[in-house]
Amino acid sequence: MKDNPHLDILVQLAKIDGEADGSELELIREIGASKNVSDEDIEEIIDKTEAMGTLPSLGDLSQQEKIDLMTNLVMVMKIDGRIHKEEMKFCLKVLRKLGYDEDALFELVSTTYVNSENPLDREAIKKRAATYLQ
Repeated sequence: MKDNPHLDILVQLAKIDGEADGSELELIREIGASKNVSDEDIEEIIDKTEAMGTLPSLGDLSQQEKIDLMTNLVMVMKIDGRIHKEEMKFCLKVLRKLGYDEDALFELVSTTYVNSENPLDREAIKKRAATYLQ
């Protein structure tokens, strides 16, 4: 298995509040599969990644990869319908490394709604995330 900083960060986020919600892990599996990561590698990342692990280097990410990561962070944070203080702190730390202003996270989180009638819209979040990248 090769390193996958994107999935590592998402798993850290899912585990940061002490419990990884099933909906968060399922979304992470979908994200991994969409990036052609094998099911076995995804499960290994989920099993081995610790909630308080070291953040991987993000300096080599392209602008599009940064936008994708920001989008996926918001989606994982919102999918279970609860936002924990630890999740916000963790995301702020990641966003600073990505070059986002802190206000971007608050704006995206506060304007992204999830319910049975309004599922997460990845493209809408991605479009808004792109406008905040400095």
